[in-house]
Amino acid sequence: MVKSTWGVVLLAAAAMGAAAAEEAPAVKLLRSYSQMNYPVARKLAEEHPELPESRLVSGLCDLYDRANQKIEAGQTKLMELFMDQSVPLRYRLQAGLSLARTSQLMKQRRDIYGTKGDKYEHDEIYEKILKLAPGTQAARDAFFYMMREHMESPKSSEEMFNRVEQFIADFKGDRKLLPPIHLLAEYEYINMRRDYRTAVRHLIDGYELGFANPSEDRSALFRIGFFLYKKVGDLPLAVKYFNEYLKKYPFSAQAVVAQRFLNEIKAKGKQK
Repeated sequence: MVKSTWGVVLLAAAAMGAAAAEEAPAVKLLRSYSQMNYPVARKLAEEHPELPESRLVSGLCDLYDRANQKIEAGQTKLMELFMDQSVPLRYRLQAGLSLARTSQLMKQRRDIYGTKGDKYEHDEIYEKILKLAPGTQAARDAFFYMMREHMESPKSSEEMFNRVEQFIADFKGDRKLLPPIHLLAEYEYINMRRDYRTAVRHLIDGYELGFANPSEDRSALFRIGFFLYKKVGDLPLAVKYFNEYLKKYPFSAQAVVAQRFLNEIKAKGKQK
């Protein structure tokens, strides 16, 4: 079972940022889970069943602890938590995301899980998360997982691409959460439509917002120049981004290639 790193990060942040004292049970069990110390996390959750953190961690351990995995039990716990309006929203969102994502992945691996993933409709859960917490990282993740599946489907339609554009335009939260959606759009516009002009627009938007991973920033900057030069034919803009690449990454493996492309563009300009 593939594990969403979003949950680990969220729980780690909750553990470190909790207002409770260092020895508080909720802090200890969240930290134990975020460190993937499942035996300790399970033990603490059993000792403090009244805590919402315990309910969440218990369900997550059932899903992800390969040494003691109980997927069906974990999914039941997470669904109950997700639907419980008395639980803090951040825990409900994590429960819903983990439940939907595991159900989605199980349906994709029917050779292993058969029909066990069919118990829950992952799209319905993702849609509920979007309504519960628009403009949040949880909404971004729910939308990403949902759209990636639909856009890559043989039944993918114009509606799905339009929905991605609308989600980006209407997003009211921190727009620095959007680069993964821009990367998804870049990939699918090329993969499904060979639409490099729209793809590079998304790539530029994601790059300008800033990717979380420095290597992704470097890769995106090179791809922008490459697509503008080889696929779109906007040579002045390609020069701009290739020069920016060389300024930021002069010793990278692709710096020589970027310089060669710049020389080619310069030569083409002299031929006119």
